Amino acid sequence: MPELNGKSNHTGQARKGSRSIYGAHSSQVKLKGHAVRNTVLILLLLLVTLLGICAGFGYKFYKEAMVVKGHEERAISLVSSINGDKAIQNPNAIAGIIPDLQQETDAARQIAHGNLWEVAAKIPVYGDDVRTVQGIVDVVDDVSHRSLPKLSDTATRLLAAKFSEGGGKVNLKPIEDASDGFAESNKMLKEELRTLKNLPDPKISKIDTLYRHGIKQFSAVSDKVDQTSDDIRIVPQFLGSKGTRNYVIAAQTPSEARSGGGLIGSLGSMTTDSGQIKVNSFHPNSDFINLARGGTYEEEAIFSGPLKFNFDIRDVSANPDFPHVATVVKQRWQLSRYSTPVDGVMMIDPVFIQEIIKISGEVRLPGGMALNGNNTAEFFMNGIYKTVPENMQDAVFAGVAAQAMNNVFKDLNMSKLIKIVKVIRPMAQGRHIYTFTFHEDEAANFQGAGLAKNAPDNPEKPEIGIYLNENNPSKLDWYIHRKTDITRTHCDKDGHQVYHVRFTMTNTIPQSDLNSGNRYILGGFAGIGQPGTPVERMLFYPPAGGSITDFHITGNATGLTTAKLDGKTLYTGIATLSPGKAVTYEYDVITSNRATSDLTLDQTPMGWSDPGITHNTGKCAIGR
Repeated sequence: MPELNGKSNHTGQARKGSRSIYGAHSSQVKLKGHAVRNTVLILLLLLVTLLGICAGFGYKFYKEAMVVKGHEERAISLVSSINGDKAIQNPNAIAGIIPDLQQETDAARQIAHGNLWEVAAKIPVYGDDVRTVQGIVDVVDDVSHRSLPKLSDTATRLLAAKFSEGGGKVNLKPIEDASDGFAESNKMLKEELRTLKNLPDPKISKIDTLYRHGIKQFSAVSDKVDQTSDDIRIVPQFLGSKGTRNYVIAAQTPSEARSGGGLIGSLGSMTTDSGQIKVNSFHPNSDFINLARGGTYEEEAIFSGPLKFNFDIRDVSANPDFPHVATVVKQRWQLSRYSTPVDGVMMIDPVFIQEIIKISGEVRLPGGMALNGNNTAEFFMNGIYKTVPENMQDAVFAGVAAQAMNNVFKDLNMSKLIKIVKVIRPMAQGRHIYTFTFHEDEAANFQGAGLAKNAPDNPEKPEIGIYLNENNPSKLDWYIHRKTDITRTHCDKDGHQVYHVRFTMTNTIPQSDLNSGNRYILGGFAGIGQPGTPVERMLFYPPAGGSITDFHITGNATGLTTAKLDGKTLYTGIATLSPGKAVTYEYDVITSNRATSDLTLDQTPMGWSDPGITHNTGKCAIGR
């Protein structure tokens, strides 16, 4: 019988020669346990090592990113210090920053395209931010080596050029060459800015801040260079670089307001040919009044009362669309005995003449009075009607305008050229000067630069129009002071913006002028309004693609009705301003959903350059 205690030889031998099935499994489990443990330990060590590497990688990348950020911030700051016209007038301003700029961008580029950054750029999600930083670095580096050196070189050559050839002739060749150089530099800047804007939107706030700041500063510099380039380009074309140019010059007086400026008092002409300038005689509006009358059906309907506008030469700028006005002026000129070929039409007012005199030097009147850059506008919009006989007023203005226009291009140099260029655009924006060309190949520069304003017509750059038309024949608009507050109240995600507009006109005529009894200034003799009381036909235009709602009127004014002019909807009514009184219009404006900039105001010019406009856009930011 077998031993129950397991001590038989067979059993014993089995125990000595081999392990039980239970003993063998236990050992294998232990061996496998050690293997798993060792594997886990190895993996943990590898993970710790990898994390250490990643931590080192991340720390090194962070340090390099901060260095790149510093280089780019300094580079963008250098770029933003460029001011278009000042930089062109002083090319050293650009040349002086280029070495420092290139040093910053070269250093940033060397880091941003190193092996570490190329690996980081492949990381999911945040790799986009790395590529954006690399893109910013590349763009700023491109600016430092291409567009700015080109701009500096062009400005340097322009500064060294000789413009005056004597006898009132201007050497146009260096201006034309500079125009091409500025255009090429501007094209580069626009390409660089477009590249910058097309980069992926950063997710990391510090990168996003740098990116947005870079776009803002580059946009400002690009816009300034673009504007200066356009303005410089106009000069040789205006001065006859492509052949003789004959311009009709209409002299308007905003002291008797019409939508686009004022009643036209006289017409003259100017001829330019290859830099030679000649301002010819001016002739009073009485020489043109009976040649042709009448406006379009829409014009006649709007301006039918209280004073019916005849739309002879005096009233044509009641229409705020200058291309239409220029065509009418050309037709009336060519019906007169002064008829010449007409290549373009200019319209000027005393505020523009004052700015030109500020550049060209004072002009003395026959009686000895000196007109300068401070008193010219007031004299021609008010003083002349008190001191000069009515039948001599147009001749005095014409003589001063001709002398100022001739003088401004005499002995032309770089400083004078920049001053001329600098004054044209703001004067055109304020409707103190218009220049329209009938040459299609030049129109993009003249009309495209805003020198021939229309009533609001651009949905992407929202603008409202407020225009005055004096119905009490007088020179009372000199005394009307205006103030406009434009407050943004809402921004929709789809692009619409909402604004509240408050527009106030105040009659500031002093008692001494009321007591003078000067009916030429005070009016009151046509049965429309009392002496010293302006009666205004008001036109209110919504922004293109937008609307006006909720009109509220305070003061002596009629309600508003809708009308159309040149296919645009407007609101019109009558405001009457007794001495010392005011009229206020308040309303809400909704822009087109295509709007990409703040709402602006286009208005009938006053007797000074300050438009009296305040903007409050702090409520919200434009969404695009």
